[in-house]
Amino acid sequence: MKHQQVVVDYWTMLKTSGMCILLAISGFVFIKMVQTIFWLPNHLKRNQERLEAMAKQYGKDMNEDEKAEIEKIFNSEGPLTEEKLNQLLDSTKEEPKKQQ
Repeated sequence: MKHQQVVVDYWTMLKTSGMCILLAISGFVFIKMVQTIFWLPNHLKRNQERLEAMAKQYGKDMNEDEKAEIEKIFNSEGPLTEEKLNQLLDSTKEEPKKQQ
């Protein structure tokens, strides 16, 4: 039996290690994508229900004049501008001061 020389090919080892790392990362991303497919619709549904409940709660605290003003602003023909939002916010800030 002859003695055999072992030659270490560092470039091949580096390529193989890199490919294994890329395979592991792509597997992780694939698993997260599949998880998101099943998780996201339920999460969005719960979030929508929570927001609707919060809107109902805030709607109970508002009087009819405030509700009408908000509906008028959001149902207007033009886009909702920062000026309109500031006008709405300023009018809601002034009303509690008048009540005191």
